[in-house]
Amino acid sequence: MTAMRRRSPPAWSYRRIHILFLLLLATSSSSASAANFTCTTVQAACQSAIGYTTRNATTYAELLSLFNTSTLAELLRANGLPPTAMPPDTAIPAEATVTVPFRCLCNVATRVGRSDYRPIYLVGSQDGLDASARKVFDGFVTYQEIADASNIPDPNKIFVGQELWIPLPCSCDQVDGHNVTHFAYKVRAVDTTSAIAAKFGVLESTLMRINGITDPKNLVQGQILDVPIPGMNFSLYFFSITRKMLPANASPNT
Repeated sequence: MTAMRRRSPPAWSYRRIHILFLLLLATSSSSASAANFTCTTVQAACQSAIGYTTRNATTYAELLSLFNTSTLAELLRANGLPPTAMPPDTAIPAEATVTVPFRCLCNVATRVGRSDYRPIYLVGSQDGLDASARKVFDGFVTYQEIADASNIPDPNKIFVGQELWIPLPCSCDQVDGHNVTHFAYKVRAVDTTSAIAAKFGVLESTLMRINGITDPKNLVQGQILDVPIPGMNFSLYFFSITRKMLPANASPNT
């Protein structure tokens, strides 16, 4: 008797599985990067910031133009540098993390904090909302949030030269009765909640509570966390990064 030959699945089934895998991966990645910080305070506005990682080499002038949320002096000060330490054309290497400060608006009605109608981004010929959210602004917003903030009914229909409001996540709320600066931090593959808390000088229990994390093992790469830093003391974390970028005749504030 001839042995039955096992039939291989048709090629279209492999393609289907591959497509489904990519869709699941995209959905997981998108949900990890979405961030809406709770903002319920009666204080209408405050100062906030994100830890932005550059995809390519850039300059301070280009970074200021992209975000248009501060002056050069404010940007340098937020990174622990003297306000006159660097000219605008100073190079920033790829994969460098820079603190970008901005003014936060708290909408008590929606309980959401968003940057004060900035950054404003002009749509280019190759731009799409999703690519702009993920690649240009490092996943600190989603394309849905940009569409909502910019009153775009169909995210697939944008035009060259259109102005987009990029609603960066933020909050003005006190934490445990103390004034803090809510810092938006993007989780890396090596991060843990305990390490992030220790890095920024906050309690792990506080970090988990305000971000709705019930299990430290559920931390996801690309997730945006609300880190409540006391005051404006960003230089404690970014000192080691910005020091490598200083010219020989300059020294950072400590």
